[in-house]
Amino acid sequence: MRKTLKFLESKGIYILIGLCLILGLSALLFRNATLDDDLYLWETSIMTEALSRGEWIGDYAVGTHGFLFKLPVALIFLLTGPSLEIATVWNILLACISLYLFYKILKTYFTKGMYPFLGTLLLLCNFQFILNLPTYMREIPVLLGFLVVLYTLVKKKPYWVTGLAMLLVLDGKEYVLFMIAPALAIYLLLKEWKGFNLKTIWETFRGGMQMFLPTILFFLLMIFTSIIPVNMYALSVIPGVTEGGVEYQIDHFSVEKATTNRIEEGAPEIQKEVAIKKENGFSKAVNIVISYIGKIIYPRSFSFISIPKMIFFPALLTSILLFSKFIKKRDYTFVSFALILWSYILIFVLRASFDRYLFPILPVVVYFFIIFIKELVKERKKFLFVLGITVLLTSLGLFFEVDYIGFKIVLNIVIFFLYVAYLLLHQKVKIMPTILFGILSAITFSVIAYFFYANGQLHYYRLWGKDYEVKKVLEYFEEDENIMINDPGWNMLINVYRGDNRYDPEWKWEFKDWVPRKNRLKSFERFSAFQPTGISIANDVQSVESYSIDKVALIVSTLDGYSLGYEHKLERYMNADWLLLEKVIPLKNKELYIFNVLR
Repeated sequence: MRKTLKFLESKGIYILIGLCLILGLSALLFRNATLDDDLYLWETSIMTEALSRGEWIGDYAVGTHGFLFKLPVALIFLLTGPSLEIATVWNILLACISLYLFYKILKTYFTKGMYPFLGTLLLLCNFQFILNLPTYMREIPVLLGFLVVLYTLVKKKPYWVTGLAMLLVLDGKEYVLFMIAPALAIYLLLKEWKGFNLKTIWETFRGGMQMFLPTILFFLLMIFTSIIPVNMYALSVIPGVTEGGVEYQIDHFSVEKATTNRIEEGAPEIQKEVAIKKENGFSKAVNIVISYIGKIIYPRSFSFISIPKMIFFPALLTSILLFSKFIKKRDYTFVSFALILWSYILIFVLRASFDRYLFPILPVVVYFFIIFIKELVKERKKFLFVLGITVLLTSLGLFFEVDYIGFKIVLNIVIFFLYVAYLLLHQKVKIMPTILFGILSAITFSVIAYFFYANGQLHYYRLWGKDYEVKKVLEYFEEDENIMINDPGWNMLINVYRGDNRYDPEWKWEFKDWVPRKNRLKSFERFSAFQPTGISIANDVQSVESYSIDKVALIVSTLDGYSLGYEHKLERYMNADWLLLEKVIPLKNKELYIFNVLR
């Protein structure tokens, strides 16, 4: 046992990276477009087309949520053509790098023992990590960028290095930078504080310029030049740049939007259960507080599908209880990580957000969870206090669950008794940290494994085939044909694989008229795959005429209890005098009907 632990302590990270590769590459067998990764793939294919024409990408719609992490994939596409599998492999490699970097961060701080390995194991087995591993989503790139920022802090790198690292966060997910920027500013002030005098003011100003100047220049280049592609979400926080962007952001900080329980329609909400009905100023204030408490305990915030409450709240409370102790020790890693955690969670609670928005902060949560297990356990009263608050908040949260309630109760009870056993035995049983982290990792991994089978990519693969068999479907159409086809779930993949790269850079908001680059924005013209609209077929007739559509196709489910979008139009298409059925192709649990347009 001792030899095994020593091996894991020194070489275990390579096992974790190997497991990450195996899990990610294995998932390619049942790859399925999910959430927004088809959008990012589409933007990457647009980048590839621009580069293939010898053009820079700056004026095209490729920066919806950044472009730096997409650029290597776009360059590979010059050789291979667009491929969701290749883009996914890139994300898997970034995930492996993220694990190694997090291990190095923990190894720098926890120089001895198993904690670097155990903390990295907990990161690897997190629901959102595994969920996003075999995707082309932004979660993995922003995690890597965020870890680079943390690495510069723990290694005490110059401020300008941290500033450059912040650009990776901005490019990965702009809102993550906005959520940690206040913490970095406060950290800078605390670190440079030498009393209220000119030296403090100067050192803080100089450090601030080094840290934030790269981001400021990045924004200026985005607004005034074609060097940086437009990220409208990032620019929407700057007053006077976009039409309606700032209003959009302010609206998402409204109490109603920020505290909505988004788990599903009709889910229990704290506002309905305990709100004060009497209408006056005091009751409104109380109801607002109650609403935000609900946000904290709702399953769409902290749960097994994001960061379990039984892990998050011990980490958060540890960062609060030990902050004064560590600031006296001038432990600026602890201080900076605590400020980042508080800033991030405060904005998360105040803004409309849910589970996957928490993923980037997971490394900091794991860091404080390790301190909870390693250090706070030495102070029994504080440990029991934290455990008591955690159990209370976790129990309250169970009232707002809507599925698998009994299963979740059992898991939380197991974790509670695991903490109690750890408190009682950690001094006698030296491998208790390994047992505790091992069981927690097994629990979180089992949740995501079941999700993949019951509701995730594997589930949709078993139902409809890989990516709803989009490539197979496209084989039945000529590249130069304009087609109308319903979307069974592949979203923008059909645009990617047909080379339909017409995409407006101002699709979300428009620039104000004064913005210099507004008139330089452009898009490609090709768009050959359209979708049916409306309930009747009148809109489809208009689209057929307007876009010179050659063929109309409809994918229809053959599974009882499952339907695909617009499949109810089949009978009307069959009876339409302007359509002639050409063929019916059997697919996995669905059929493809292809009609020729009669003119």
